[in-house]
Amino acid sequence: MQVEVLNQSGGSEGTAELPARLFEARVSEYALYRAVVAYEANQRQGTAAVKSRSQVNRTSKKHHRQKGTGMARLGSLKSPAVKGGGVAFGPVPRSYRTHMPKSLKLSALASALSLKGREGQVKVVADFAFPRPSTKSFKAVIDACGLGEKKVLFVAPESDPVLLKSGRNLPGVQLRPVATLCTYDILAADAVLFTRRALEALPRIFAGRERGQERVA
Repeated sequence: MQVEVLNQSGGSEGTAELPARLFEARVSEYALYRAVVAYEANQRQGTAAVKSRSQVNRTSKKHHRQKGTGMARLGSLKSPAVKGGGVAFGPVPRSYRTHMPKSLKLSALASALSLKGREGQVKVVADFAFPRPSTKSFKAVIDACGLGEKKVLFVAPESDPVLLKSGRNLPGVQLRPVATLCTYDILAADAVLFTRRALEALPRIFAGRERGQERVA
């Protein structure tokens, strides 16, 4: 699969080859589903908590005498049956973290890239750099690529503070180094914009994750 390489002005600078292994893979809806669920679950803080009857700072004196009042039996004022008492079976701090098999993670990543590639939502821009942070200049690059009105995932070859500061104030634009590219970010974007170097590094990053899987196995 070939894709046109654009420069900062929107002109053509030739074409680039999209790796078939990543952009022409079989799309696994199950892998995409698992990746999205795992990502969202891992964002949860899990800090919700309430006080049980053993934690409530109230007297343990009996509310009323056992017999002769016509009311049901009731013990401590810490009881969940009393206003201000402890909560029965309430939430406690917990972890929602979900782990996926690495083979499924790789399948989900390739499926997401292939899906975007088939829909024509993958673009490549020639490598560029700014001497200082400039949101205006970064927006000009996005507009020149025809992505001004879309939610864009910009994939850089490495973490660049100047590019990050240039694009972080643009609504709908998210910047990611190619090494941290994940399935959720790809699916959440309308279009994925790679720099040429980031696209060239992508197969190496993918292969490195595979080798890591083999070591774990």
